[in-house]
Amino acid sequence: MHLIADYDVYIFDCDGVILDSNQLKIDAMHNALSAIVTDTTQVKACVDYFRDNFGRSRFHHVDIFIEQFLLLDKNKTAETKQSILDAYSMQCKSLYLQAELTPGFIDFITQLKGKKFIASGSEQQELRDVFNARGLDSYFDEIYGSPTKKSDLVANILDITKASNAIMFGDAVSDLEAANINNIDFIGYLPFSNVKEKLVSLADKRSYKVIEQWSELL
Repeated sequence: MHLIADYDVYIFDCDGVILDSNQLKIDAMHNALSAIVTDTTQVKACVDYFRDNFGRSRFHHVDIFIEQFLLLDKNKTAETKQSILDAYSMQCKSLYLQAELTPGFIDFITQLKGKKFIASGSEQQELRDVFNARGLDSYFDEIYGSPTKKSDLVANILDITKASNAIMFGDAVSDLEAANINNIDFIGYLPFSNVKEKLVSLADKRSYKVIEQWSELL
C-alpha cells in the first residue's frame, strides 16, 4: 500500500463513508416495505438482508426481496417491485439532504491531490442531484452509482483514468470486493459500517487497512 498522498485515483463509497446515512436508509427501506407488505415477518427478513448486504444497489435488494422473501403471485411481482422502489426513492431524496457528513471528511478529501470519484450502490442520478444541491459535487471528478454493479463502476473509473495506482474507501463487503476484483488498494472506514466485524475480518485476510477516523490517514 502506498502513502495516502501518492495515489493517482481515490474512489469513495457514499453511504457510511461520505454521508452518515446508513441507518437512515435502513429505516427508509423498512418504511417503504411496511407501507406495501402486510406480513411483518417478511418485512423483517427483507430489512435484515438489506442491512447485512448494504452497499449493493436497491435494484439488487428488491429483486432478492421478491424472489426469496415476499412469496408473491407472479402477476403482482412487477407492480410490487416498482412500488417498493418508488417509495424508497422518495424517502432517499429527502434523507440525503439531511444526512450529516462523516466527521473530518472534508478536511481529508481536500488534502488529496489525485482524481476523486464516487462509486456507490445508490441510484446514480439521485446521488448526482443531491450532491449538486448540497454543493458537494465540486469535491469529485465524477459521481457514479447504480444500477451498474459497483465492481463495474470501479473498473470503468480505472479504464477512464488509466490510473497506475488507485484506492477505494468503503464500509461494506461489496466495497472491499469491488476493490479486490479490480486489484486496487482498499481502506475500510468502520464507524458507521453495518458489518464492522465481517469487514475487519476480510480486510485482515487481504492485508487491507481499516480506520475509525479520517484523521488517521493525514
